Amino acid sequence: MQVADVRTLIDGLRWDRRRHPYSGRREYSQRAQAVAAAVADMIEAGDAASAGPLARRAVERVTAALMYMDDSAGIVGDDLRSLMAVYARACRSAPPDAGRLAAWLASMQLDGPGWPAIELKEFAGALGPHGIAEVARLTEERGVTAEPDSWTAVWGIKDLREQLAAVSGDIDAHVAVLAEDLRGAHRYGEIVAVLRAAGRDDDAEQWARKGLAEHPSGFQTDRLRDQFVDLLLDGGRVAEAVAVRREIYERRAIHQDYLKFRHAAQQAGQWADLSGWALDLLRDRAQAEQWYVRELISVLVSENLLDEAWAAAMANPGQVPESQWFELVEVREKSHPADVIRPYQDLIEIGLERASDKYRYPKAIKTIRRLRDSYHRAGDEAGFTAYVADLRQRHRRKTSFIAKLDKALARR
Repeated sequence: MQVADVRTLIDGLRWDRRRHPYSGRREYSQRAQAVAAAVADMIEAGDAASAGPLARRAVERVTAALMYMDDSAGIVGDDLRSLMAVYARACRSAPPDAGRLAAWLASMQLDGPGWPAIELKEFAGALGPHGIAEVARLTEERGVTAEPDSWTAVWGIKDLREQLAAVSGDIDAHVAVLAEDLRGAHRYGEIVAVLRAAGRDDDAEQWARKGLAEHPSGFQTDRLRDQFVDLLLDGGRVAEAVAVRREIYERRAIHQDYLKFRHAAQQAGQWADLSGWALDLLRDRAQAEQWYVRELISVLVSENLLDEAWAAAMANPGQVPESQWFELVEVREKSHPADVIRPYQDLIEIGLERASDKYRYPKAIKTIRRLRDSYHRAGDEAGFTAYVADLRQRHRRKTSFIAKLDKALARR
């Protein structure tokens, strides 16, 4: 494709702000993808010098368009990221003026609407030392004049400073910048990841311990704890790793904690001694508080204790989520088809009454066909016939469902 043809494609990325925000998004996305492919072909053909300015123009057009269209699905946002990646590739193949590239990147980050995401590492080769220094200068300059509560100051400048520290290769400087904001466990996790990548596990462990002390709970803490345990295991301190996992499992007694505890104990060669205690703890919790039944069932399935898992579900059916019932039934029906007939019937009723799910009828039909197979394997064809007659009578007002049911049962 010639340069003029690509320009014509890019001109089609203009978006009239008077246009309805939902209108033509799919076609717009297709055009953005065509532009990215055409520019990539130019780079592949050895004309990166022409491809770079075209990719940059496309990025600017899509960035502006996203201010006026509804992209809640993120499709055009993905296209914009692809165009940015193509532009970075063009810059690496045919570097533009480093100062101008630095100014553009800084402006997109600090003056733009919040997109596209700027990845300095993708442009580092094209920027070179001079360009990186210019981005740093512009970032610090903006830090002096930005309003303290503005998006630019709160996120844009901070993000660029962290990226600049990352591409500098100075690990201590990178850690220092990250350490300026330690408001969540994930920030400690970022520092741990940087130090581990640099082979500085002792320093990483210190930061992990500090983060866990400052943020002892929360979903972000779980990830930091995973990093900490990995450090302990890799460092040969398996007993401490087991102790960390045991303490969390004993406190929360959920399936994911059980699996992590088991892994650490297996690494330490202690699982044979601890497995019975771990299962009994969760059995006792489920006995005392029904909420733990679902966790117990998940653990029992992971240990292939399928009969006990089934018995726990049948004893506490109201505590078993629908998705877990389907998992249990799928395993149980192979060897005990008669056992799953009532759970299947209950699942069908629950699904049919879920008015918020527009796919409830096709889902129910699928389950009914599986139920038919279970009746057949149990040698109770008459039971299925009676069930369908009762089902059709009770849901006779659901004419659409009855039509789908009749059509499905007519097929074998």
